[in-house]
Amino acid sequence: MNTPYRFGRFELNPTTRQLLADGLPVALGARALDVLLALIERRERLVTKEELLEHAWPGLVVEENNLQVQISALRKILGPQSIATIPGRGYRFTAVLGADKAPPVAASAGAAASHEPSSIAVLPFLNMGADPEQDYFADGITEDIITELSRWRSLAVTSRNSTFRFKGKSVDAQQVGRELRVRYLVEGSVRRMGERIRVTAQLINAETGNHVWGERFDRPLADLFAMQDELVHKIVGTLVGRVHASGADRARRKPPSSLDAYDHMLRGNALPWDDPASAAEAKRAFERAIEIDPGYGLPHSLLAVLVGREWENDPSAAPETLDRAFALAQRAVELAEDESTCHTILGQFCLERRLFDLALHHTARGVEMNPANQWNRADFGIVLSHIGRAEEGLEMLRDARRADPYFGPPWYWRGLGVAQFVLRRYADALPDFERGVTNNSLRALAMLAGCCANLGHSERAREVVARCLAVQPGATVDKLVAKVPFKDVGDSRHLAECLRLAGMPE
Repeated sequence: MNTPYRFGRFELNPTTRQLLADGLPVALGARALDVLLALIERRERLVTKEELLEHAWPGLVVEENNLQVQISALRKILGPQSIATIPGRGYRFTAVLGADKAPPVAASAGAAASHEPSSIAVLPFLNMGADPEQDYFADGITEDIITELSRWRSLAVTSRNSTFRFKGKSVDAQQVGRELRVRYLVEGSVRRMGERIRVTAQLINAETGNHVWGERFDRPLADLFAMQDELVHKIVGTLVGRVHASGADRARRKPPSSLDAYDHMLRGNALPWDDPASAAEAKRAFERAIEIDPGYGLPHSLLAVLVGREWENDPSAAPETLDRAFALAQRAVELAEDESTCHTILGQFCLERRLFDLALHHTARGVEMNPANQWNRADFGIVLSHIGRAEEGLEMLRDARRADPYFGPPWYWRGLGVAQFVLRRYADALPDFERGVTNNSLRALAMLAGCCANLGHSERAREVVARCLAVQPGATVDKLVAKVPFKDVGDSRHLAECLRLAGMPE
C-alpha cells in the first residue's frame, strides 16, 4: 500500500519514507521508520519483538535493547500512548488511522473535522443530592463512564487518577484541558430521588471552552446501566461521528442484575483499603453485593483482593485463606470474562499460588483488553518483577506513570519499590517504599528494612523491623520469605540476607 497513513497530526508516506507533523518533515532514523511501518501495517494485532527485529534488521543478530531504543524514539515524537507494550511479547500500534474509522453518520461540532483519536477526560460528576455521603455513588458512576469510554480504541481516555484531582473544585475548561492534554471534557451531575435518578452530562471542547453537547437523563433507578450505556454512545457518536460499537472496539461489560448489589460494590470500592477498619467495612460491602447478586463478577474480584491481603500480611495465616481468595478471583473471571480488572486480579493470585505462566497470561490479558488502564499495566509490572524479569517490570511500572503522571496509589509505590529491590537498587527503592508502606503492607515494610540495612542506615533498619514486629509479632525471616512469590530462588535468598542484615528474627 502506497497511500499515506494519517493519524492525529501525523502523516507517514511509505513510498517516500517521510513522516510529517502538521505538514512539516520530522527527523526520524531509518530503523525507527522501519519499525513504525511494521507496526502500522500490522496494527490489527500484536507484533512480536522477533518480527520487528527481523523487519528492521534483516539477517542481522542484534540486541533487543536496539529495538527498545527505536520504540522510545517513536514515543517521544508520536506520544507515549501511540504504541502499547505487551511485556515479554511485543508491541501494538494504538493510534487510530483516518482510514480505519467508519464514515461519519452526521456532521457535528466535534466529530468529522479530524482524523485523530479524540482525547477526552471525564471530570468527577457532582453529587447534587442533600446527603454528602452519597458522593461515592456519583464517583462510581464517573468511574464506570471512564471505564466504558476506555473500551473504544478510537478514544484516548484520561485515567481516574488524573481527573479526580479536580473533585469539588471550580475549574476552567481550557486550563484543565491544557493541564490534562485533552481536547474534550465531560462534566456532569447526579441526583438520586427515591427510586429515580437524574444525570446531567455535557461535552466541552477544552481547546475553545465551547459547549459541544449536553443532555439530561431522568430515569427510574432500575434503568441506570442502560442510561450509562446511552450516555457513552452519545459522547462517542458526537466525537467521532459514529453511534455503533463493533466487537473490535468495545466489549460491553455484563451489568449487575441488582442496583442494590451495584450500590454495595461502589460503597466498598470508595473506601481506603489500607486502613484496617475501612478494609473490613469494604469486605462486608462486597460480601453483601455477592449475596444479593451471585452472578456479579467484579465484587468477587475486589473481595478476593481484601481476603488475599489478610493472608499476605499475616505470616501465620492458614493456606485456606489464600485458597478462598484464589477461588473468588477465578469465579470473577468466569462471571466477567470481558472485564480486564478481573483478569488482572486473577493474575495476581496466580502469582501468589506460584502459577507463574498463568499469572503472566491473565495480567497480559488485562493489558491487552484495556491498554489505557494504568492499574492493569502496573499490576503486570509487579508480576514481572517477581518472576525474574524485574527490569521489564520496572519499565512497565514507570510506563504507567509516564502515560499518567498523576497515577500513584500506595500499592503502586510498593510495587515500584519491589522492582528496585530485586534489582539491588536500594537507594532508588527507599523513597518508593517510603511513599507506599503502611502498617497493612508487611512485605513492603520488611523490604524497606532491608534497603535501610544495605545502605548502612542501621538504626532506621531496626526501627522498621520493630514496626514490622509490632504489626505482626510472629514475623520471622523464614516466614516472610516463604510468603513472597519469587520465581527465582536467588531472589528469595537475597531477601533473606537483607532481612537478617536488618535484624529480623529468625
